[in-house]
Amino acid sequence: MLFGQAFTKQELGRVFPDLMHVAGFKKLSVDDGSGRGMRLLQIDSGGGLRIDLLPDRCCDIGQVWCNNIPFGWISPMGMPAPYSIGANNALSGLMATCGFDHIRQPETDEGRNFPLHGNMMHMPATIIATDTIWDGDECLFRIKAEVTQFNLNYGAIRLQRHIYVPLGGRSLVVSDRVTVLSGDLPVMAMYHINLGFPAVTAASTVSLNGADISNDCLSENAIKVRPSDAAISEVKLTAADGGAHFRLKYDGRKLPFLQTLRNGREGINVFCIEPATHDRLSRKELREAGALTATARGGSHNFQLELLFDSGR
Repeated sequence: MLFGQAFTKQELGRVFPDLMHVAGFKKLSVDDGSGRGMRLLQIDSGGGLRIDLLPDRCCDIGQVWCNNIPFGWISPMGMPAPYSIGANNALSGLMATCGFDHIRQPETDEGRNFPLHGNMMHMPATIIATDTIWDGDECLFRIKAEVTQFNLNYGAIRLQRHIYVPLGGRSLVVSDRVTVLSGDLPVMAMYHINLGFPAVTAASTVSLNGADISNDCLSENAIKVRPSDAAISEVKLTAADGGAHFRLKYDGRKLPFLQTLRNGREGINVFCIEPATHDRLSRKELREAGALTATARGGSHNFQLELLFDSGR
């Protein structure tokens, strides 16, 4: 479906001299502000969905618009480059990758210092390919990216990330493969999905696998953790009066904990959906509980998320 009409691949060739001029990829760069010098990879689905990817921040997701309605929460710094973050909060944009050596608050464990949410989110990605894949009359835009973090004393972790956006669609899939290249490292992951106005208001509702959890996670400014509770877990955020709504689907066996964060203070207004591999405990507590086992060299973990957007219009 493009612009309200259904097309076959052959029909598209009749009405568009080049489809990639109305949908597909644009490679851009930021020339001012806290993001100066960063690469920007923009994808337009042709179905009302426009996505900013951040190659210099782990190929994470910046802003996403559906029918020109923004979904991502953006900090006052905009989309800062890693060099400009300093002591500021790096969580700006729809999705930040937390891990894969550490998640949550900064911590010193067994003599090693771990920064907020680990190191991977600050690593630049190599964009291996931007592909347009046809299967009959179905088309996917695919981004292949690779990110590596390395410490001489502790080892290396490599992220191979594929992002898929269907032509004419309003969804995207993030498919990650995380491999330990050297060392024996515990792999930790949390996907920090950050949502703002107009999806997030005082009257918004949120559900997990069909059960309303609004009162627990939206009624106060707090961090809450609960089991994901399903092999295919689904979190749905809905604005009031039939407005914008957002759905996240993920494998609750690979990400067995769902953390939420609400900060509704004036000038902030963010709600975060954060599926994670580990409970909200210190590294010491996780180790004592047997939940911080190392992944041997060559071992891999696979994570996949599907994000779906609806402007409500």
